[in-house]
Amino acid sequence: MLTEEPQNKEDWRQITKDAQEARDVLAAALRDAGITLPSLTTDIATSAGRTTALVDLGRCSVETAHRLASALREVSRRGAP
Repeated sequence: MLTEEPQNKEDWRQITKDAQEARDVLAAALRDAGITLPSLTTDIATSAGRTTALVDLGRCSVETAHRLASALREVSRRGAP
């Protein structure tokens, strides 16, 4: 991950790669919990001047929101790894 403002195309490639990797790791973890966020994507366009891009969680159904909240509560009860 970059610690200073991106200066060139290679910096932007790394920012994009980092964001896509984070999105994929999150998608896999959610999938393991039986949860899909259909709009999960990266948001490279709004990262101008930043050292990282954003992962956009997007929209989900009410059912998915409840399942996500339940999964988070379960992890919270067990304690973070």
